[in-house]
Amino acid sequence: MRICGKGALALSILLSISGPRSIVAADVASAGFVRLYNGKDLADWQVQRGRLSSWKAEGEILSCVANGGGWLRTSKVYSDFVLRLDYRIPAGGNSGVGLRMPPKLDPAFFGMEIQILDDPDPQYKSIKPAQHTGSIYYQVVAKQGASKPAGQWNHYEITCRGPHVKIELNGQVVVDAMIDQCTKGEGGYKPLSERPEIGFIGLQSHGSQGAFHPVNFRNIELKDLTTAIELKNSHTGKTSTLRYVDITEGSGATVPSGATIEAHYSARLADGKKFDSSRERGAPATMPLGGLIRGLQEGIPGMKVGGRRKLIIPGELAFGAKGATGEIAPDATLVYDIEVTKLATDGKK
Repeated sequence: MRICGKGALALSILLSISGPRSIVAADVASAGFVRLYNGKDLADWQVQRGRLSSWKAEGEILSCVANGGGWLRTSKVYSDFVLRLDYRIPAGGNSGVGLRMPPKLDPAFFGMEIQILDDPDPQYKSIKPAQHTGSIYYQVVAKQGASKPAGQWNHYEITCRGPHVKIELNGQVVVDAMIDQCTKGEGGYKPLSERPEIGFIGLQSHGSQGAFHPVNFRNIELKDLTTAIELKNSHTGKTSTLRYVDITEGSGATVPSGATIEAHYSARLADGKKFDSSRERGAPATMPLGGLIRGLQEGIPGMKVGGRRKLIIPGELAFGAKGATGEIAPDATLVYDIEVTKLATDGKK
């Protein structure tokens, strides 16, 4: 696995507050892959930083057919998934796949762009290594030699599980990286470690020096790796969805409800901004689950000591309508990365 190459709020910020629901998380995970493109139209897609008229749905193929298309992105956000798709570019072609895209901003610099390029074309002979096919654009260099020539179909399988990003091109692993350790932003851009962990999936329309680069996509499908926990508010009767994915399962004792644990954690807003981290303080935190926000109370039990879990907590299971500390806005969705290092008590009285 390729490894790339801080101040925090007190643990009291985790105290439980309830509030109205915010809708940010992805749909409930399916048992397998689901098609993101329905083979008929662009009903489930939106354009970001471009024109919808530059995109065309025609049978199994979704294409960029004119300049100025910007990014064609999903209408839903996703966090942890396996994404599969085929792409085809002409000679000199240039495109990309956007992952965990924030709204309005360019994923190449504020989310993640997986590069698509006709690498042998002479116009690209002087570009940087991390601008070639399969790379996390400008940040993580992909192993070269896996792509097929311009005019032929290529196949991507991209896995995002917490900070672990694995990119396979035509069956070969070309990137295997832990992006939470990519703390330096190459080229002066925002480091991958500070970029969002949830966002849209996108397809790029790319033009350079007045040239148009048509691109075709097909077989676009996604498997959501997160597990949903449906929780009811006893006061309002409304149901909220807590989502999690295990990054590392662990092999120690299982954490029960109401336990006290020692854990390393980092806490972020949906846009990737970190507001708390025991890792940066250099010591694990002691965390009585009964005193934490509901999303942590319900999302940590079932973990094993040594395990690491990513939790996506909607606002009503976090700090609700009041927010917290000036950094956490009302109804803000939070993303926690929790690693249980010790079971201090088992929660029994």
